[in-house]
Amino acid sequence: MFQIAMIEDEEHTRQEVERLISREFEKLKVQDITTEIYKTAEEFLEVKKHYDVVISDIDLPGKSGIDLGRILKAEQKDICLVFLTSYAEFAVDSYVLEAYQYILKQDLEFRLPGIAEQLIEKLQKQKKEFCIIKDGTEQVKLLYKDILYLYKSKGAKYVNYVTTQGVVRERTSLENALKMLNSRQFLLVERGYAVNIKQICRVSGDTIYLEKGYEVPVSKARLAEVKREINLYWRNS
Repeated sequence: MFQIAMIEDEEHTRQEVERLISREFEKLKVQDITTEIYKTAEEFLEVKKHYDVVISDIDLPGKSGIDLGRILKAEQKDICLVFLTSYAEFAVDSYVLEAYQYILKQDLEFRLPGIAEQLIEKLQKQKKEFCIIKDGTEQVKLLYKDILYLYKSKGAKYVNYVTTQGVVRERTSLENALKMLNSRQFLLVERGYAVNIKQICRVSGDTIYLEKGYEVPVSKARLAEVKREINLYWRNS
């Protein structure tokens, strides 16, 4: 399921965005999409939900859309931000934040449908990268992009998957878990730890700092190789 949030205090703009997005989704025959509406950045932040796409007015009462964007990018690096504005000069701020797009409100009719189509294509591609694990009696579908890191404590029977939505676990070995993921996206950094290289914010000393404020230790034996892999990924991404 794709989850979209819209933060907009003007009723007519909310209605226009909803109309254009719904029309585009219907045309593309896209299902399993939810759109939730908020009037202020503060109202949105109180909910503390994970969204794939956030469409926000820049000129909001209270915190601006740019302020909100900075908070979201710090917590979720790969989130798709689309800014709405009546003023072209705000475009510079949206580029600094690496927003996916900014749209002048007077151009909504012409630009939003095409951007919505691009976003759906991008999200559908991302959603193909997933694994299914068995957490107790339940099967859980995990998107690669949502996994922060995996760990297994010494002597434990379960591998823990720390994700953007919480922690799930599976009775298996870390070696088997990494084979199942079958992706160079996950990097073994310590005997019992593997991190999602796309979720790394920085490396300092023998510690990797991930999204959501998580920290993962790197073994001295692996440190040089881990740093090489991370630098290679950053150069090519």
